[in-house]
Amino acid sequence: MLLSEVSIGEKFKKIFMSSGIVALYPPQELIVKSKVFSGKNGLLVTPTASGKTFAAELLMAKHLEMGGKIVYVTPLKALAYEKYLEFKKYENLGYKVALEIGDLDASNLPRTLSFDILVVTAEKCDSMLRSRARLFDGVSLLIVDEIHLLATDRGPVYEIIITKFRKLLKDLQILGLSATIGNPEEIANWLDAELIISEWRPVPLKEEVIVAKDKFKKTISIVENTLNDGGQVLIFTTSRKSCESLAEKIANTLNLSSGLKKELKEISASILEAVNTPTEQCKKLASCVAKGVGFHHAGITNAQRMIIEDSFKDGSLKVIVSTPTLAAGVNLPSRVVIIYSLKRYDNFSSRYIAVMEYKQQAGRAGRPRYDNFGISYVLASSNSEKDFIMEKYINGKPEPIFSRLGVEPVLRFHVLALIATSHLLKMDSILDFFKETFFGYQYSASNLKPLLEKITAKLIDWSFVREEKGFLMPTPLGERVSQLYIDPMTAHIYVSLLEVAEATNNFNDLGLLEMLCSASEMPLLRVSRNEERRLWEEAMLYSENFLRDISGFDLDFNFLERYKTAKLLFDWINEASEDKIYEAFSVPPGMLYQRVSIAEWLSYSASEIAKILKLRKSQKKMKKLEYRLRYGIKDELLELVTIKGIGRARARKLFDKGIKTINDLKKLSEAELSKILGKKTAKKIKEII
Repeated sequence: MLLSEVSIGEKFKKIFMSSGIVALYPPQELIVKSKVFSGKNGLLVTPTASGKTFAAELLMAKHLEMGGKIVYVTPLKALAYEKYLEFKKYENLGYKVALEIGDLDASNLPRTLSFDILVVTAEKCDSMLRSRARLFDGVSLLIVDEIHLLATDRGPVYEIIITKFRKLLKDLQILGLSATIGNPEEIANWLDAELIISEWRPVPLKEEVIVAKDKFKKTISIVENTLNDGGQVLIFTTSRKSCESLAEKIANTLNLSSGLKKELKEISASILEAVNTPTEQCKKLASCVAKGVGFHHAGITNAQRMIIEDSFKDGSLKVIVSTPTLAAGVNLPSRVVIIYSLKRYDNFSSRYIAVMEYKQQAGRAGRPRYDNFGISYVLASSNSEKDFIMEKYINGKPEPIFSRLGVEPVLRFHVLALIATSHLLKMDSILDFFKETFFGYQYSASNLKPLLEKITAKLIDWSFVREEKGFLMPTPLGERVSQLYIDPMTAHIYVSLLEVAEATNNFNDLGLLEMLCSASEMPLLRVSRNEERRLWEEAMLYSENFLRDISGFDLDFNFLERYKTAKLLFDWINEASEDKIYEAFSVPPGMLYQRVSIAEWLSYSASEIAKILKLRKSQKKMKKLEYRLRYGIKDELLELVTIKGIGRARARKLFDKGIKTINDLKKLSEAELSKILGKKTAKKIKEII
């Protein structure tokens, strides 16, 4: 079907044609000819790179023409940013494209938000629905990307926002997008949607299983053949350690042209510059990149991740070795995908991954507009494993999706939000809401009633909710906790410990950080057996610093994990470098920044809770700790880092030279400041102050 035949405005056709689109892919033609194009909800299930986003854009064009607004929900910030850049083209037609991926306290947003297309992460969207639901007035189309994530721990948020939107906007159209769903009919029925399924791919995919006694030797053979033929290779491994090790080995075997080596040298330098004090891991990554290979896992920073992805997209990097972090999300295909192993270590044993995950990885093979075919290779250890993989993965179907909503921690999070946003709710109304969720569709929501009653009783006991004449109402504290987008259990712990801190005037940094690490939101560091005794002895030396009795028999089982994580954060706010922290804790910069970012958010939340409770000393201390976590600094540098362009390293340089305040900085001439920070930086800072 030609684009010219589609019933959308000429201005949209022109902008699509300017991108080289003349005819529709079969899945796009299916959606245009379906009832979805006339307003019915839709669920589009087609392989990776088969044009799902453009199929959605055709529907978006219809809504924009009619004056409607569109919300496009994605699971990841990186994917949201990618879609935002894609949709910026609509601004040439006079439409406003907005992006919301920032902090989760949406109460900080203005009462009105101008947009025609809003690209937003699922959690930020839920947060906006909690405190700024009116921002979605006029929305006529909700697009939910990667809707198969209903089956993951992110799934409950997807369920909740879909259900809230359906209740909020009666004339809303919903379009779900996915490459892999085992029970699409069930999800389509829940959404009251027309199901559109296509197996068509623009680049045919060959899926092969190879028995390889020497997996590395076989991998090198495939890599060399692919690169010699002008292709690129994406390799999936199961752990960070194996990811880095394999990348190093491959990098040492490649022969690159002198021109490419020069280009890669510059990219390698930018990898090191992405971190203030490069760790051994950063140096390893830079060394691999200089030889044409990148590795990609949760331990690298966002800046490094973007460099790796962009360099692969433009063809500079020839090979990426990745953990499954790259299987879903940003569009990063290659001609060949090698899956080193389909097993993953899970706590104390290894298990085979889900078929859905395999399909996501294999689906990365084949670059539209570059390749005539894509190949995914799975490396098996034996003929029997090859037979198993062929049966389960190559010829098998993705597993059916089941709701993950019906457990207490998840439910209490969303029950408080329902009460906080509705203000007057009866238990039957809460139950009625959950009947509309995917959980309610798959199971009898009536089974939730005892659990919902138990959760509500806890929320009342914690003073987040009060009951009056059968109606449930949020307290000011409960309403704020909901807006802060933290687990009510986390907030309850913070309330009790901040009251102790206020009463005893105990505001030791380590104790407050240990309190922050009580949150279910904080990923704790693991403690090995040979660390336990040392950490216990160390913690007992500092027992007076904690806000709870750590010698009691009722101390929770994960105290040592909290303490170790608090120690990492303590070192960070006392200006330990990324390199030193990597040495001490084996935590790479990407995972350090993740924990620091979460701790900063939790510190902000604790200060907001203290504000509601009028715990003034606690509020002030937690606010200060929030900024120290953000910048990784001691108290004495707080004033200097308020100046744009001055971070932890520059602030320390200035302070050590006796420049401790903004007034001290103002007294310096530009020439004097240049001697400390360099000419360019000095000039920019003097212009600001």
